[in-house]
Amino acid sequence: MNSCLMTFRRLISTQFIRPYRGARCYSSGLVEAFDRPHNPEPLNQTTVGGLFSFRNLTSPESFVPISDRTIEHSSALVDRIVKAPSNGVSEMRKVVKNLDRLSDGLCRVIDLAELVRNVHPDTRWVQAADETYDRLCEYMNELNTHVGLYQALKETVHSPTIDLDYSAKQVALMFLRDFEKSGIHLSDTSRRRFVELSSESLLLGRKFLMNQGQDSPARRVTLSPADLTGIPTEFLRTLPAPDRKGNRTMDAHGWEAQVLLRFSPSPDARLKIHVASNAASEEEVETLEKLMESRADIAKLINYPTYSHVALSDKMVDDPNQVMAFLESLVNVNKPFAGQDINKLATTAQHTLGLPSTPSIKASDREFFLQLRANSVGANSSLEPLAPYLSLGNVIHGLSTVLEHLYGIKFVPREVEAGEVWDPSVRRLDVYDNSSNAIVGTIYADLFARHPKQGTAAHYTVQCSRRVDDDDFVPGEDDRRAAGSVISNQAGRFQLPIVVLACTFDKPTANQPTLLNWQEVETIFHEMGHAIHSMIGRTEYQNCSGTRCATDFVELPSILMEHILANPKIQSVVGRHWKTGKSLSPELVKAHLDQLNALPALETHGQLLMALIDQAYHSQQAPLNGKLGWTTDMWYNVQSQHGVLPPIKGNAWQVQFGHLFGYGATYYSYLFDRALASKVYKDVLSHDPLSGESGQRLRDEVLRWGGGRDPWEMLAGLLGGEDAELIMKGGVERMRAVGNWGAGDIGVSMK
Repeated sequence: MNSCLMTFRRLISTQFIRPYRGARCYSSGLVEAFDRPHNPEPLNQTTVGGLFSFRNLTSPESFVPISDRTIEHSSALVDRIVKAPSNGVSEMRKVVKNLDRLSDGLCRVIDLAELVRNVHPDTRWVQAADETYDRLCEYMNELNTHVGLYQALKETVHSPTIDLDYSAKQVALMFLRDFEKSGIHLSDTSRRRFVELSSESLLLGRKFLMNQGQDSPARRVTLSPADLTGIPTEFLRTLPAPDRKGNRTMDAHGWEAQVLLRFSPSPDARLKIHVASNAASEEEVETLEKLMESRADIAKLINYPTYSHVALSDKMVDDPNQVMAFLESLVNVNKPFAGQDINKLATTAQHTLGLPSTPSIKASDREFFLQLRANSVGANSSLEPLAPYLSLGNVIHGLSTVLEHLYGIKFVPREVEAGEVWDPSVRRLDVYDNSSNAIVGTIYADLFARHPKQGTAAHYTVQCSRRVDDDDFVPGEDDRRAAGSVISNQAGRFQLPIVVLACTFDKPTANQPTLLNWQEVETIFHEMGHAIHSMIGRTEYQNCSGTRCATDFVELPSILMEHILANPKIQSVVGRHWKTGKSLSPELVKAHLDQLNALPALETHGQLLMALIDQAYHSQQAPLNGKLGWTTDMWYNVQSQHGVLPPIKGNAWQVQFGHLFGYGATYYSYLFDRALASKVYKDVLSHDPLSGESGQRLRDEVLRWGGGRDPWEMLAGLLGGEDAELIMKGGVERMRAVGNWGAGDIGVSMK
């Protein structure tokens, strides 16, 4: 049940949610909660309340009985689902709901363990979470190939007497697709081959990723004394010692070589470093090419034309040809602007270096010319800094104000109870709906840096919403019927969504709050876009609730929040000087953004080349049987056809593109969602980003559905008119139109 592998990893719930009655608000509101936080005493173990107020999660040892109960309850559900076809139509009608409950039960613990092992500062908790994660994933992998579950679901889907609504059908088809992606429908011989190929692919992928951080003789560069002419003596002392001829050999990926790539006045030195930086050993190239061949063989075995068809089968864009139509359309829109960015670099170099004419720029010169432009912009900058206007508390308060106007929801900070959070710096925000004054979910904001927390921003779904009061509970199963809360204007009781937003900002001090840069504010708005999707989404099934939608659609609400932040009206709401209270001037923001996003088309161009090569590699039909180096040749061809700088023959940068493993055939999706968000913002929100009427349209047409409605239908309902007609017509023309929509995104920085 590979959808367990996909869907079971994103969702967690709990045995019990403690009532909110008696919880205390921060007396002075959101600003004080983050800018002048009251840090309680170190959190102690408790037998009263546990992590997230889950009463059964009070210590690391709690994971063992929780895992035991999860397997016990899951096994009872598995047995019931398998027997459903022999127990009549009424029981078969419950198969999809019970599969969703099975998924929910496992996700509630697996995702909880995933969160704990990534953010908890106590190694005992981390170890317990690791063991729980491994144990339940092993159990889950058994379900992925459970023939009885597959047969019961297949009979349900194809039964003429069972009428499934859209959401139920989508959940059912998702499970079926993922079962079949696991080869469950194959003969015994073919299934054994599938297992072999899957194991081979996984091992090759791990080896490919391990190669990313390895030093390689292929990436050593030797620079002569002539290459180092003009380099300050102080810096030369930091380089490896010269040989008898004065040559110095170093790792082309090392900091010394990368500094020289940006600052060396010698074109020959830059070319040598560039070539070495993008070199690869035969073993590294072979590993990648065997991975691509293994994936192509898997696709052929399970009756897909290519691996790209496998990866896209559950996506909004489900055809590789349509992905290429989108990418090529966006390339055509973006390439002239990227060419203009190259001309800006050349003009800056001419003025800075005092050249008689604009120089030509080679691929090996790119970093040097970018540095010249950065120096030029920095030298001319006397702008007032933005950070004093962007204290963390003011940003969170401003974000809540925006959401209250737009979606009718607001953040209410609450003091946590003993044992509820994993670190005293974590803040709890309850999300309230203004129309009903009822809580619709909870966000735990873990925003400050600490060891050994990872440095990247992350959004964790701890518990998705799903309807629970109509669970057809029988003894031995997990009874969740009383765990939900009543949601206004909807029948039934639903699990309240719980999410965690993790960042690594500097902690406030006694004298100064945490002050953010603009990119960090964008990060908060982006990640909160995901969180709000979870808060607003209300569906019958957890497998299509909130952010549990097609992965090439899921970024739309979060990127939309970046566009909203870029509106001058919003900037004065979010920014306020932490000392004087003065509002942030949109003119000041624009001046800073003009520097930050000086060459946005060139940045987008790089993302496009990566998406194109990802699609090209995964669109090969088995058997590949190409000579060693075919991926290098294909990378050269993509750059030659679509690039704005002439490529250098033999460039094997592709072995450093780690996302080829994790994103295989889907790297386009972020660019795709940026194009969609650009169109939605322009047509729905640009006239007034605080419009409650527009926000209600977004809630009704998109956010509340999660993955429970065709995303193309959501988009058509939101945009209407000729756009809706084009969207519903489908095909290549629709994808070319989306590529053209991407023109409005040039100028919004890529993440």
